[in-house]
This record gives sequence, structure tokens and C-alpha cells, in this order.
Amino acid sequence: MAIYDPTDDTRLEKDKPKTRIVAWSISAVWDNGETEQIIDIPDDVAMTVDEWLTEVEEDQQFEFNGEGI
Repeated sequence: MAIYDPTDDTRLEKDKPKTRIVAWSISAVWDNGETEQIIDIPDDVAMTVDEWLTEVEEDQQFEFNGEGI
């Protein structure tokens, strides 16, 4: 069994920074505990989420370039 080491995330971020989101989905957890990945999103919903994710990407770039907090 692998043990999660949060320092691996930091190391990976330095070696290969996150620059663009290339895919997304909705992870729905039902009341019976089952998790379902929803990938067929209506265009009007996807456009709104895409716009928000663009802002997330911009914030990530801002922080990575040392201009953030």
C-alpha cells in the first residue's frame, strides 16, 4: 500500500507547474455513498464552469509567477 506524502505535491509543482486545466467533470456523491463522474454537461452549464476555471488558471499563474500572496 502506498502512503500519501504531501511533500510529493510540492515537489511535483516545482518540477512541473500546473498551467492549464485540460479536462473537468462533476463528481456526484449519492446518498447511498456511490460516487458518479458526470461528464456529459449541457453547453450552457459548461460555458459558465469554463469561464470560472479560466479564472482559476489565471490565479494559479499569478501565484506561480511570484506575484501572489
